[in-house]
Amino acid sequence: MKWTYSCRRVAELLSQRLDEPLGLLDEIRLKLHLSMCGNCANVAAQIDAVHAASSDLLSTGLELDEPTSHPPPR
Repeated sequence: MKWTYSCRRVAELLSQRLDEPLGLLDEIRLKLHLSMCGNCANVAAQIDAVHAASSDLLSTGLELDEPTSHPPPR
C-alpha cells in the first residue's frame, strides 16, 4: 500500500474537499503528500486563498448574479 498519493490524485482531493469532508485516511495521505511536495502545497494554498476570498465576498451580501455597472463589451 502506498502511503502517499500522486499529484493528480491530490488535485482531485483538493477540489473534492471544497464540497465535502474527506475521510480520515484520505486527509492523512493528502497532508503527507503536501508536506513533501512543494508544488502541490502551493496549489493547495492558492485554492484555499481563492475559496476564502470568495467566501468573504459572499458573506458581505454580494450576489453572484448581480449585474455589473460596467457597460457590455462591444
